[in-house]
Amino acid sequence: MWRFVANALLFDIAWPLCVIVARPWIVVPFTLINLFLHLVFVANLRREPLWLAGVFLFGVGVDSILFHLGLLQNQSGHPWPPLWLICLWLNFAMTLRYSLVFLQRNLWLAALLGGIFGPFSYYTGAFLNGTVTLQQPLWQSLLVLSLLWALMLPGFARIARSQYLKERKHA
Repeated sequence: MWRFVANALLFDIAWPLCVIVARPWIVVPFTLINLFLHLVFVANLRREPLWLAGVFLFGVGVDSILFHLGLLQNQSGHPWPPLWLICLWLNFAMTLRYSLVFLQRNLWLAALLGGIFGPFSYYTGAFLNGTVTLQQPLWQSLLVLSLLWALMLPGFARIARSQYLKERKHA
């Protein structure tokens, strides 16, 4: 149980740190320390590094497409996600098999929560950070993000569940 609590608390620190502070010399070391703590003390599954890499690369890839399409816009003019958003993906990946494990049992709930909180997180992050904006009209951007997250979160949950079952079977 302590793994789930520690994982949730670290993400509760990571999100505002990445979004509000957003300074590379703070966000990157925190993310690396969080990753170290996660792999050494929290994660108890063999394939955790592979899982984290997959979710991280998928998420950054999706965000990169959204930036290239103009749905998300970087104030610096670069068509890539900013470093704080990239770090946020790694921090988020660490939650999926621990503090968000309850989503593995109910994919409809994962779709509902993803559809609501995915776009809410982008909207809030863009508002608080100020370096990322959503394309206007805003409702269209939020709708696209909602649909994406209503698919992605249950997808992540389903894959996490199947990986967990495979690892338990081989243990």
